[in-house]
Amino acid sequence: MKICLAALFSLACTLSAPIANAQEQNYPNQPIQIVVGFPPGGSADSTARLIGEGLGKEFGQPVIVVNKPGAGTSIAAEFVAKAPADGYTLLLGGNTLVYGPGLLYPTMKSNLAQDFAPIGGVVTTPLILVTRSDSPFQNVQQLVAAAKSKPGQLNYGSTGSGIITQIAVEMLDARAGISMTHIPYKGTAPMLTAMLSGDIEVAFDVVSSSAPMIQAGRLRGLGISGSKRLKTFPQIPTIAESGYPGFDAIAWYGLAAPQRTPPAVVQKLNTALQKVLANPKTQQTLESTGNEVMSGTPADFQNFLNAERSKWTTAVKQLNIKLD
Repeated sequence: MKICLAALFSLACTLSAPIANAQEQNYPNQPIQIVVGFPPGGSADSTARLIGEGLGKEFGQPVIVVNKPGAGTSIAAEFVAKAPADGYTLLLGGNTLVYGPGLLYPTMKSNLAQDFAPIGGVVTTPLILVTRSDSPFQNVQQLVAAAKSKPGQLNYGSTGSGIITQIAVEMLDARAGISMTHIPYKGTAPMLTAMLSGDIEVAFDVVSSSAPMIQAGRLRGLGISGSKRLKTFPQIPTIAESGYPGFDAIAWYGLAAPQRTPPAVVQKLNTALQKVLANPKTQQTLESTGNEVMSGTPADFQNFLNAERSKWTTAVKQLNIKLD
């Protein structure tokens, strides 16, 4: 008796559909992991843990944060991109993953704007240009004057080559006509340690990391990278106010899943994320360190990613940034 392969294939698809639907309806029924491309202790890590705690309460399942730092967060992105598309392995991604692939990192394969299923934005956060409290620089103008008098002799730090903390300084260099030497570090903690020990003069950092040190008198804030001053540090002017109109460079984090994750699962994740972000305690925690909570649908986040990719790809090309 001859067996019709087409009929067998059709039968297999018919039988598998109810199973897939049942899995989506029962989601989640096991722990979820959020993968972060930075070491523990930084803003991305703390944001992921805060969101993970909220999602865990919404779903009644543990949400575990897994740190996979390195290569401009591409190690974390590649790990999630290759994971099963079942909603149990998620990525907390940011700026680098929309402009890094094919531009700064020729071997980076996964682009957040096109190779993942967007779940939703989490926060946007301006950066703060900081220096040691005993530094001679009281403001951006004094920093620029010193850099002009000593080309290439001032060192600036970043949380990694190609990360927004480097891009922002390169933007300032270009606007001010100066040249400072880049020293990348593997995360916020080693960068700020290097600053306190005198290895670097300045750095852009997310507010949540530098704020405690500014309040403790160990660091001094010179300028805010966003378009407006911070409520927490109203005395610190923006870079735009300091002589560079239009300067605007913010970091952001958003949640995404592997590309073929079922829409029903993505929607469940988005609905839960919106509830977490709407929680007053979560908002207070995020906004107290300069973050601005994002909200919206997966489509809203996709539109945001597309705009960010266009904006930063153009900026990186114009600045002619090369990795160290």
